[in-house]
Amino acid sequence: MGFSRGAKPGSRKQKRRNKLLCNSIEWGRCEICGKETQLERTYFYYPIHCECCGNKENRHFEMIRHCKKCPAPMPKEIHPLCKAMDGKTYHASVSNMLPIDIHGEFIINERIIKEE
Repeated sequence: MGFSRGAKPGSRKQKRRNKLLCNSIEWGRCEICGKETQLERTYFYYPIHCECCGNKENRHFEMIRHCKKCPAPMPKEIHPLCKAMDGKTYHASVSNMLPIDIHGEFIINERIIKEE
């Protein structure tokens, strides 16, 4: 098993590289307007244990990449990967749920919770 450019996981060199990557600028297509530009990320965290996110808090998150001009709309529907009782994993479809935490700029442009 080889490591790229001689940096072993957990080494001082790898930690320095990760620190540099954290301060890097992300370029790509805005998920809202489609413009190719510098991007920001907004994270919406939900109290759902999922198999897809792999974070220590056991919270599912949805991430939206957007430009500065387009704040991220709050997701109306989320799709966590959940393990069922049969041991298989399935994509769930969850609506009418508000996030418990948000990191980044967002906008609420429609009703999230819909009453029937």
